[in-house]
Amino acid sequence: MVDSPPPIEIARAPRFDIGDKVRARTAVRNDGTYPGSRIGDFLIEAGEVGYVASIGEFLQRYYIYGVDFFSKGRIVGMREHEIEDIEESMKITLAKRGDVYTVYVAKKDLEVPVQQQERQDLWGGWIELANGWRLELPDLPADTRLPLTVEARKLATAE
Repeated sequence: MVDSPPPIEIARAPRFDIGDKVRARTAVRNDGTYPGSRIGDFLIEAGEVGYVASIGEFLQRYYIYGVDFFSKGRIVGMREHEIEDIEESMKITLAKRGDVYTVYVAKKDLEVPVQQQERQDLWGGWIELANGWRLELPDLPADTRLPLTVEARKLATAE
């Protein structure tokens, strides 16, 4: 049995944007590419918080996010699976196109259909988007007209 190669990340838009607040999922050691530190030294610990400062590519296949871990005074190159988005809330525009609700996130220039919803009238419950995000919507009257821009809280991903 032959393993298939991992997908080419750069065939799609980056998951994170410059300025996104992220958390390291794992500790990262110097692989020899970080100056001023010995190979094997820990650069950052799991759970440390930073901001995406740059986005590059590696091997014409992967995104590398330059994350500024300001508390350590280090910018460390991280792969997508090594960091997670920790923004708790974001502005979204909720609209209805025919029978389908859609969410537009201006910060990410992303429009995604709603796949599931906790409540029939949406408001005060969560919605799950096609990209796996789960957002909690504010509690508004059921007859609120769309489209409408609101502050939504990111709960989790369905990955």
